[in-house]
Amino acid sequence: MYYLPRRHFLRISAFCGGAVLLPHIGRPADSPTGTAFRPIFDGRTLKGWHAVPRLGFPPAIDAEKIPSGELRERLHAWYGADPKRQRVLDHRGHWEVVDGAIVGGQQPPGSGLGAYLLTDDTFGDFELELEARPDWPADTGIMLRAHELGNVGFQINVDHRPNGAIGGVFGNKLGSFRAAPFSVTGDELPGFRVGNLREGGSESKFPCPKMQFAAPFSDFSKAWRVNDWNQFRVRCVGEVPTITTWINGAKICELDTTTITAPGFSPALVKRLLGPAGRIGFEVHDNDSMGHNRWAEGAVCRWRNIQVRII
Repeated sequence: MYYLPRRHFLRISAFCGGAVLLPHIGRPADSPTGTAFRPIFDGRTLKGWHAVPRLGFPPAIDAEKIPSGELRERLHAWYGADPKRQRVLDHRGHWEVVDGAIVGGQQPPGSGLGAYLLTDDTFGDFELELEARPDWPADTGIMLRAHELGNVGFQINVDHRPNGAIGGVFGNKLGSFRAAPFSVTGDELPGFRVGNLREGGSESKFPCPKMQFAAPFSDFSKAWRVNDWNQFRVRCVGEVPTITTWINGAKICELDTTTITAPGFSPALVKRLLGPAGRIGFEVHDNDSMGHNRWAEGAVCRWRNIQVRII
């Protein structure tokens, strides 16, 4: 199902049933009032969600040149043609509901393989609210406007690891830009916890486009609850979207993607690969060359109170 922007939805809302207004803690003052959020996670099951493997793109399959509707078939065929690659194709991660939260990890722990959990429905212009509690180190994120493959689209960084970005925007197969206002690092503690969370170094291999707003690390550090649940709010508006993020009410990043000049990125590419709508999802990263610092063996990400308001 594709959810219409609110400007169209209002024309038919008089004929629909009422929505339940949910409480929102820590919403910034500029959030529109009188509009309804609806849960997209029931707190008990994974109904409405499905898992897909995290697949890389070999040189033979160029996402910028292959029609969007053929990408999944072509990529799955390439992975399925080799028994060693088939293992990656078969990996969907381990996703379960524990104490009212979605919990995601590698399957089995330490396999080094990644995955995504995506909504069955697609969303155009929307505002998303949720709470996250990732282990340390774990490289995860919130997928926006994601292609059915999961690995093509925009991602809100939740890189809870050394030199990770949190609250910025990454372009998955969209020029691999990393709009990160800051990075974090810290001291690994037992139980997948972190101590002395502080500003980290840059990962210069990714181009960093100019942001319309970029919070300093000091704003983030005042808002972030270490080793605890944190509320994310994300607004995504426009066919080539402007994406804005908040953490616990503090504005972190605003990026008008129509202004990006990073190599390999273009508004035309966004329109061709993603169209006006896509899936919301969560990531379990593979280990790649970073090994333990990308995803510790046994680490998980957690997500709860997930709700969307159509704009």
